[in-house]
Parts: sequence; C-alpha cells; structure tokens
Amino acid sequence: MFKLMMIAALSLTAPAAFGGTQVAGESGSSSAQSAPAKETWRKEFDDICSKTEDAMTLSQEELASLIVRCDALRPKIEKLDETPKKVYLKRLRMCRGLYAYVLESKQNEKK
Repeated sequence: MFKLMMIAALSLTAPAAFGGTQVAGESGSSSAQSAPAKETWRKEFDDICSKTEDAMTLSQEELASLIVRCDALRPKIEKLDETPKKVYLKRLRMCRGLYAYVLESKQNEKK
C-alpha cells in the first residue's frame, strides 16, 4: 500500500509536470544562481528522480547509490530561493523515500 502511495505521489510531481519552465518564485534576475550552477544540480536531480519508475528492477547497490546521491544533492537544493527549494526538496525526499523503501524490501526478501 505504501509503495502504491509513493508511486502515485511521484507521478504527480514528475519532472514533466514543470515542463522545464520557470517555477513560481524562481527569479530570473542576476541574484539567481548562475545558469551553469543551476544546470548542474538540476541535471543531477533529474537523473536521480528519473529512475523512480524502475526502482523495483534496480539492484541493491544501485538503490544505495541513488540514496547517497540524494543526500549529497540536498545541500545544493537548500541554497535555492524559498519556493523552488520547497518544491525540489519535497520531490527529492519522495524519491529518496521510495529508493529507501525498495532497498529495505529487497534486503528483507533475502532474510
């Protein structure tokens, strides 16, 4: 049941929902992050969260790696303006939660 809830929640917040457009609250001014810095965290974010649909087919090592990458990305997202920070931290937390749940399930299967 929890798994279905996570999948449903992730599908509602899929990267396509933002369509690459500017998120409300992101400023286009010079006070915003530079484009290369923004692209770096966003590419990593998109790569990490793009694997949620295949989470059940990933190995335990791949899942553990994705969890570590989520943890490493969090401080970069925390530096964003308030609105995008809320959006992307929540989405990252959901992706990480799904990977952790699947990893735990796979570890319990082996016992």
